Amino acid sequence: MADEATEHNQAAYDQIAALYAARQAARGPSFPELVAAFAARLPQVGDVADLGCGPADNGALLARAGHRVVGIDRSAGMLAHAARVLPWRVVQADLRHLPLAGRSIDGIWCCAALLHVPHDQTCAALGEMRRILRPGGWLALVTAAGQGPRLEPVPYAPRMRRWFFYREPGQLREQLHDAGLQVTAMTEEPTSRHWLKFLARAAG
Repeated sequence: MADEATEHNQAAYDQIAALYAARQAARGPSFPELVAAFAARLPQVGDVADLGCGPADNGALLARAGHRVVGIDRSAGMLAHAARVLPWRVVQADLRHLPLAGRSIDGIWCCAALLHVPHDQTCAALGEMRRILRPGGWLALVTAAGQGPRLEPVPYAPRMRRWFFYREPGQLREQLHDAGLQVTAMTEEPTSRHWLKFLARAAG
């Protein structure tokens, strides 16, 4: 299920990349309050990974603030858009196998990407995030509350479908702790989905 769902989503995002990027550009960066709280905790010039970056609207915002931002996504279609706004670099890769050195990153922005990681791969993805963070580095994580996996149509391309993996807040908080990521803030935002927003700091 894990690899099949991941490959399915990668192909779907390759096909809808242009539509997705246009919609994101019209709406502007997501979760601006969380972006501001995250940015306030970074060094003046930090090394930042935008994981599951898509067209990198939020990554571009952080890059314009002076940070060195690397965009990482499985979808080549999405990375083609991200490359236009991230002057540092973009890399095609999986959240469970990040091509970054250990303790090389000051901050991770991960918005609605864990939502596509199968449940049995959650700890692998969180472990990779902790591995690349410097001690005291920060993770801003956005995912959605709920239970179980769902194959859902894309609202603006209804013949396309994506797998989503919803999570229980308490369990995810424990998984972050077990990965060595101390949650300092968790808020909820019930809009298009019931969003869960975490700020967590790497142990050490």
